[in-house]
Amino acid sequence: MPKNPARAVLSRIRAPFGWAFRKYRAARVLQIALKKLWRKEMTWDVPLNKRRPRWWLKGFLSRSAILYELEQGNDPDRYVTDLHRYFRTKNMVHARLQDIINNKLSTHLLLRSMDIRSPELIGVYSRGLVHFFPEEGRLGVADYLDAMEHGETVFFKVLAGAEGNNIHAVQKTSDTTWAVDGVERNRTSAASVFTRVTKPMIIERGLVQHPAQAALFPDSVNTLRVLTMVDLENNSEPFIAMAVQRIGCRRSAPADNWTRGGLSARVDLETGTLSRATRLPDDDVKEWFDQHPDNGAQITGVQVPLWDEVRDLVLHSARSLSFMEYIGWDIVISPDGPVVLEANINTGLNVMQSHAPLFDDPRVRNYYSKRGVKTRLLAEAPGDGAPVNGSAAPVVEEA
Repeated sequence: MPKNPARAVLSRIRAPFGWAFRKYRAARVLQIALKKLWRKEMTWDVPLNKRRPRWWLKGFLSRSAILYELEQGNDPDRYVTDLHRYFRTKNMVHARLQDIINNKLSTHLLLRSMDIRSPELIGVYSRGLVHFFPEEGRLGVADYLDAMEHGETVFFKVLAGAEGNNIHAVQKTSDTTWAVDGVERNRTSAASVFTRVTKPMIIERGLVQHPAQAALFPDSVNTLRVLTMVDLENNSEPFIAMAVQRIGCRRSAPADNWTRGGLSARVDLETGTLSRATRLPDDDVKEWFDQHPDNGAQITGVQVPLWDEVRDLVLHSARSLSFMEYIGWDIVISPDGPVVLEANINTGLNVMQSHAPLFDDPRVRNYYSKRGVKTRLLAEAPGDGAPVNGSAAPVVEEA
């Protein structure tokens, strides 16, 4: 069919404007990322002399510079920067696909369709009512709390959100009391925690963790965070880039979240044994723990139970969701086996890189480089004499 002359002229006129719009959009995304970084920097409540402004221009927050021990001589080019975390890695998966796993309800439905073990979904909380799902019926939240069995634990979670925000653990402790996030409340007080929430939430039945996991810290569910991505030189086969054991403590309880003060220990991918643990620094010194700082439980050298089953479950899930190349999996190990708690695009890279830089793995380096996260390190394995990649600004994936 001959080309429409009018359309061809219109395309020529629009072309430079399209280029300008793409540049404007990339600049806006960078501006938003920089604002997020600054807010993150300011959430660390320390005097100015504790901050590390020399590393800001290289893309690192002050806390990350301390975690990665950059001032002790570690090479910053071996680490994914915080700027890349907020500007680029969140775009590794197309936004329309991210919507599926960013929504905890659709994640439940997706995992169920793949017959992948996940927590039991009880229902959805919205506008003061608990809507049972997939069962029929609904109850006011206070009536739902009454109907809970003694000792039963459930979790209310906002449909979308990261870093442990807006997650509430609820346990019925007697006929008239409930522990909400560890605080004992009566019926009216417990219900008010949720009636004040305007966003919909899912309700999951609490999981019983494996005794070996509970021994690390019994007052939280201690989850594994496992990062998968694809090997672009091997038919895009998914692989595990790194795994860490998150461990709760007094200040993070009833959760194990890193941003709330929880610990992180690296998992050896072959043996499943734990390294020593660390956490986000309160001061300008990085802390290491062979034993838990609150209860003295051994961490270094402890074996993750059922590690082979965990690894198989994660790789099976990653292959089943191969169109999502880059996922951080949250895994709970129950006495009966591992369970997928959540899947995340926000992979919490500093939880992992507090132990080792991700760019040290050539497969990881290659994947990030092909997806716009550049490093000055060698394209091949370190020290092999290959040409050095040039540093480049991050790019924005087009919709």
